[in-house]
Amino acid sequence: MPRSKYSLAHHPEARQRALWLIRDYRNVKAKLEALDGFEAPDNDGQPRAHNPRSSVEQIAIERAALSSQLDAVNKAFSKIPPEYRRGIWEAITERRRYPDTAGLKTWKRWRQRVLWYTALYAGFM
Repeated sequence: MPRSKYSLAHHPEARQRALWLIRDYRNVKAKLEALDGFEAPDNDGQPRAHNPRSSVEQIAIERAALSSQLDAVNKAFSKIPPEYRRGIWEAITERRRYPDTAGLKTWKRWRQRVLWYTALYAGFM
């Protein structure tokens, strides 16, 4: 049986990382929203002793990393048909059963593609 183009069998670490990135989506989004409301303290003109980066730079780096993670998941879910998105989202994040609207093989195929696209866009492969 030929292996699918979207198989992560040779990349088990990428599969697990993509799976946990999707499961952690809400926490990453909450962290990003918390950073959006954060304002950096004013610089008092004193030299920085042990921290060569400014607080504004650290916030910008963290914000960029978090938003790239969210973008990877969003782009992956945009690659599959809309009728499968909610079922796959709930199966991954809440560990629910797939709805009866399609066969199990169909659900697994689209889940495999979501994980593959997430791993690809997040840079895990």
